Amino acid sequence: MKLLIVISLTLGALVTSLESAVTWQQQYKLSSKYKPRHQDCNCLNGGTCISYQLFSRINRCLCPKEYTGQHCEIDFESRCYTDDGQDYRGTVSKNERNEECLSWDSPSLSRRFYHAGIENAMKLGLGKHNYCRNPNGKAKPWCYIKRGFRTLETDCDIQQCREETEPNCGQRSSSKYFKIVSGNIAAIESQPWIATIFHYSKRTEKDLFICGGSLIDPCWVLTAAHCFSSGEKDPSGFKVVLGKSNLNTTDDREQTFQVEKIIIHESYSDETGTYNNDIALMKIKSPSGYCAVESDFVKTICLPSENLVLRPNFQCEVSGYGKEDNWGIYYSQILKTANVNLISQSLCQDKYYDPTKVNDNMICAGDVQWKTDACKGDSGGPLACEHNSRMSLYGIVSWGEGCAKENRPGVYTKVTRYLSWIESNMKEVSFKSRSLPKWK
Repeated sequence: MKLLIVISLTLGALVTSLESAVTWQQQYKLSSKYKPRHQDCNCLNGGTCISYQLFSRINRCLCPKEYTGQHCEIDFESRCYTDDGQDYRGTVSKNERNEECLSWDSPSLSRRFYHAGIENAMKLGLGKHNYCRNPNGKAKPWCYIKRGFRTLETDCDIQQCREETEPNCGQRSSSKYFKIVSGNIAAIESQPWIATIFHYSKRTEKDLFICGGSLIDPCWVLTAAHCFSSGEKDPSGFKVVLGKSNLNTTDDREQTFQVEKIIIHESYSDETGTYNNDIALMKIKSPSGYCAVESDFVKTICLPSENLVLRPNFQCEVSGYGKEDNWGIYYSQILKTANVNLISQSLCQDKYYDPTKVNDNMICAGDVQWKTDACKGDSGGPLACEHNSRMSLYGIVSWGEGCAKENRPGVYTKVTRYLSWIESNMKEVSFKSRSLPKWK
């Protein structure tokens, strides 16, 4: 009986020790990459050394979720290398000819200068794996491969990271437009962040235009949640086209994408007849797996800073393929844009609508003469405002009573209220870059 009590207490202490380590792992924020914190285990990247109380001489590293390996030395999230890649610790394991790398602890490398058994192997990133590394300061990460009877050093199939200096969002190739309701025909170069969202109809066996959107990252489009209120949320039924200036024609300026994921705000509601938290993200990719590429016709729009508050009457732009008027049957076939002025929250709530319809998640904008406005079909598109010489996505076309109706301005989702939601959802799904690769 005494023996059972001793074993139970020992196991309880072991579980408590592991639970404490896991809690520490979840709460600990990484402050410095590749900095050892525990000399007894040589844990890197914020890993913590734990030991089993029953076997106190057995130690191991408990790693943060993005790292693995005996010493937490392998970084699952690395997508590229900086400088010459000597500090690259990612998981690419093929060379530029798609040949599989040899493991650094392979017996065939024992007589080579670099292998997992050398004295400073851990410092150089070498170990019981076949991931690309650059232990000798070559131009980029490399690995050994076996080709016939020969063992060769070969460059790896990995790209150098883009250096982010100043964001290249919100800059159009052209501000010209040619003579949205009573709006102007817009050159796609003036609205290169416009995304056109289509849904496949089984009834017509065609892709039907449903909403607009805004390209905020090479792989991400921001739109309105109510664009999916019909219940159709299967990503495979949607496609997104960038660089499109005419709904009925296709040209070589356009880039077409499949939809990999749709994320609708978890608190979206239209119970009151208005749309609260009317925001959604779409992750896009081409059939070959790539995201958007920058050109004169495709660019990202900037997200506003969290503290950006634009004054009432500040002039912004709304653009899309919406109907010409509230009674129109067809959407506009040509991209249009119109200028609208921001309206103060108090005026919109007290005079035009009421607080039960317009809350702090929304902003209002309209034409002073009530002649221009967003309309049905413009939903999900951008309310773009210029700030610091760049166009920022200040609002998302959401709802309104009629189109260009007197004393009934358009209502937009206020993007500054959702920046953390946007950021966290993009990070949760995948790596994001915010910069478009250049069109070749």
